[in-house]
Amino acid sequence: MNRIPFVLILFFCGIVNSIGQSNDQVLFDVGGEKTPVSEFLYIYQKNLGEKADFSKKSLEEYLDLYVNFKLKVKKAKELKLDTTPAFKKEMAGYREQLAKSYLVDKEVSEKLLNEAYERMGKDLKVSHIMISVKAGEDETKVKNLVDSLYKELKNNKSFEQMAKDFSNDSYSNNNGGSLGWVTSLLPNGFYEFENKIYSLKKGEFSKPFRTGFGYHIVKLLDERPARGEIEASHILIRNFDKEMPVPSPKFKIDSIYDRLKAGDNFVQLAREFSMDNKTAPKGGYLGIFGINKYDQVFEDEVFALQNNGDYSRPFNTTLGWHIVKRMSKPGVKSFEAAKRSLTNEINQNERYGVGRKALTDKIKAEGKFKEDLSTLDYFSGLLNEEFYTFKWKAPEFTDRFLFELSSRKFMLSDLVKYLKNNQRGRLNFNKATKLIEAAASMYNSYVEDECIKFEESKLEDKYPDFKFLMREYTEGNLLFEVMEKEVWNKAAKDTVGLKSFFENNREKYLWQPRAELYTYTVQSGDKKLTDKIYKFSVSNSTDKLIKKFNKKAQIISFKTDKLEAGDKELEGIDFAQNAMTKVVADDTGNTSKFKKIDKIIPISQKTLDEAKGYVIADYQEYLENNWIKDLKKNYPVRIDTAVFESLIK
Repeated sequence: MNRIPFVLILFFCGIVNSIGQSNDQVLFDVGGEKTPVSEFLYIYQKNLGEKADFSKKSLEEYLDLYVNFKLKVKKAKELKLDTTPAFKKEMAGYREQLAKSYLVDKEVSEKLLNEAYERMGKDLKVSHIMISVKAGEDETKVKNLVDSLYKELKNNKSFEQMAKDFSNDSYSNNNGGSLGWVTSLLPNGFYEFENKIYSLKKGEFSKPFRTGFGYHIVKLLDERPARGEIEASHILIRNFDKEMPVPSPKFKIDSIYDRLKAGDNFVQLAREFSMDNKTAPKGGYLGIFGINKYDQVFEDEVFALQNNGDYSRPFNTTLGWHIVKRMSKPGVKSFEAAKRSLTNEINQNERYGVGRKALTDKIKAEGKFKEDLSTLDYFSGLLNEEFYTFKWKAPEFTDRFLFELSSRKFMLSDLVKYLKNNQRGRLNFNKATKLIEAAASMYNSYVEDECIKFEESKLEDKYPDFKFLMREYTEGNLLFEVMEKEVWNKAAKDTVGLKSFFENNREKYLWQPRAELYTYTVQSGDKKLTDKIYKFSVSNSTDKLIKKFNKKAQIISFKTDKLEAGDKELEGIDFAQNAMTKVVADDTGNTSKFKKIDKIIPISQKTLDEAKGYVIADYQEYLENNWIKDLKKNYPVRIDTAVFESLIK
């Protein structure tokens, strides 16, 4: 029964959001089953989009559609189509697929995506003091040093001077710890750093915090709307070439600038004079880039250009003298434009793991998580290096309590089953890893997986939008089942009914005026012969044409079609008897074609076979309309007119 739910194909394809609160007004009920206003409004707006004008006509039309949909679902439930093993299995499969991604997407990816995009709207100018932690160093001493620096900063000591005196970051300490302007997303490993700088107000500094690089104190110097990205080209005259001074670089760049002002082509000048070997062959093209890609002076100059095509006056950087030209300014992408690439980047970034751990910690707290790590220590002591191989077999052990989540107890034997089934996880460890550390890592993964599974089991209770999403899948498939049973199969198998319907509605199935079109193909490179054939065909039948010119070889072939007016095959030819197109030769000149209308066939009756596709579709609609009338008799529809009229704008 693998299919996209039919209801989603037709018009109920939206994912329902948080709707159906207990105090929601009832718009209508079908045989006692109530539909709230919020459900109807969400689907109305979702599927009509800009056409959802809340006019009486629009609302009435859509309400009629939705009532009919609910009538069919009610019938499907009465027939117990939702209780069959096949249907239950399919719904369980849908739920499993949705749940796997839903929880993490909702609680981790979605939050991280919104957070990152919001941060991308600002550039921050920051400084920091970093005290690194060397291998084997006593971390307590390092932390005490950082804490003492923080106290001095709180006593109004100069942040810049403290950075110069104490920071281990050789890139920034000479500049008073300044890192310049940065924006989200910072590189992998700097998520905590990013969290701190985006939490500060201008002029504030953070408490000490730890990253993989050491301890930091960060200060927010300034902020601005994000510069985003820009597309640019440049011409470079270096101050030094192969460590030798370049003669008169300023004079050279000024002369190039004068030529640009006189109308010379930027691309040609870049190819001829630029000393940037990577970009000169491309006319100086640098591509699209954001902040921190190039020297700060260079960046300021290029982002200062106001219009596409503008170029700067010559300016100097550590590399030499430049003229930059703005090609385009994509700026900050819209959320939808940035969503896919940003999601991929987030999912490969440490922040995803941080977010997933935060979710796990939340689930643990709500589920009153308890654990006995002595059981893990006991088990770790039984392991040997085979644990890192596919040959590993669990040692003999005494089963013991491991952890508890929401009153469900997990034993050591549960962890052992997980370890047996998770061979890839074990093989990923380096054999130099201590067994106790590897076991702890696998244990943490197991706990995380079980926490996620536990939360997934409660999705309908905790997340109304998931509950309604599952309802849409369920009702969509029920609609498919009941339509197949009550309408489609009947229309396809009821040959007597189909024939009777055709006979009673023959006037609907007529051929409009048709042209009997002949398309001739002439296999000859002799233009004179082709012209002779064409002239002969003007006033002679196809039989005479073939008889005259195909005596020795099959020069002419043809096909015939009966086509109604407006058919694409009739383009370029009058809809009249004996109308012809011109001769058209192919690229080789050895084959030519032309068309001729032999006769016009007036309006005529189609046979059942000729109209069968249309007749079946109409018969299905006829059966469905009659069926809906019967459903309304069996399941009274009650619409609250006061509630409905309150929706009209």
